[in-house]
Amino acid sequence: MSIARLFIKNFRLFETLLLDLNKENLLITGPNGSGKTSVLEAINLLISRKSVRTRDLKECIKEGCEGFSLGLEIKNKKELLTIKAAKQVNKRISIISKLGNSPATKGKLPIIQFIQAKDLRMIEGETELRRDFFNKTMFHVEHSSEIDYKNYKKALNQRNISLKRKVSEKELKVWNEALIETGSILAEKQKFFFESVFKKCMEEKSKKGVVKALFLNQIKVAIKKGWSEGVSFSKALVESAEKDRALGYTSVGPHRLDFKYAINNKAAKSFLSRGQQKLLIILSYFKFNDVLMTANESGVIYLIDDITSELDQENLAIVLEQAVELKAQLLITAIKGKSLSNMTPFLDKFRQLIL
Repeated sequence: MSIARLFIKNFRLFETLLLDLNKENLLITGPNGSGKTSVLEAINLLISRKSVRTRDLKECIKEGCEGFSLGLEIKNKKELLTIKAAKQVNKRISIISKLGNSPATKGKLPIIQFIQAKDLRMIEGETELRRDFFNKTMFHVEHSSEIDYKNYKKALNQRNISLKRKVSEKELKVWNEALIETGSILAEKQKFFFESVFKKCMEEKSKKGVVKALFLNQIKVAIKKGWSEGVSFSKALVESAEKDRALGYTSVGPHRLDFKYAINNKAAKSFLSRGQQKLLIILSYFKFNDVLMTANESGVIYLIDDITSELDQENLAIVLEQAVELKAQLLITAIKGKSLSNMTPFLDKFRQLIL
């Protein structure tokens, strides 16, 4: 499925905006503050039902207005998927998705891969960025793992509340048992997904772009499960009991999962330049394209924000060379005035919008 039409009213800077994409790729250019990211945010909000920039959707309402409305038409060869959203100042957002005349379930929506500047710190940045990338990818492929994750998070939140309240050992034991049960299930799903899908995709050798970026075919990944190797989760929880009491939260478990990039047995962050790291991260998203397309019949849509600000011209050319080979729709933003010379061979693959 690909986006055919987008409608925006009173959202962020926009009074009204109607984009008729006809399922084409889109390159949005404009100066900082022109609303490029807001277009991508609106698409993500409609499909993923959340903003990537704020938890309070009132902030998305154009100044001086009482609410915003958004609409999206997504087509494949046979069906039309429509998504409409409306948000008033003092009301919860309403989002209605229909496939033809019937309600559209989550499984009928395309997968959104939204790549932002913060994601490009994934190699050298905070663990949460890598964990979020791993978990979201796992949820898209192994759908039941998201339910397992939510069950674990409920138990984790209750245990953390109990730790902060300094409850008795008897009361804490209830949540320890719930955490061990749900955590063991989630940890097994994480391990299986890493070994059967994640590691294979991440270490797959690139066929394009490797002449100028040989390091791409030397990448290895390793997982850290969230507690010491060779120890069961239940034992790790017992061993961390005193520490957790002092901290007021749970310090071990699958919620602490991490993975690392390495080259020649050395940490990639100490081996690669920042430009190389950004290139590797974007291509990491692309590596899962075939797996995601197989897992979701509605396909994948890539939203890449301010690509020219994050990549030099050489790495930009490598990304675009691989991007246009994907059987997926691309919506990319770039700052007006930045050199787009290395995009020239690919511009015929994109419809252009200047804000």
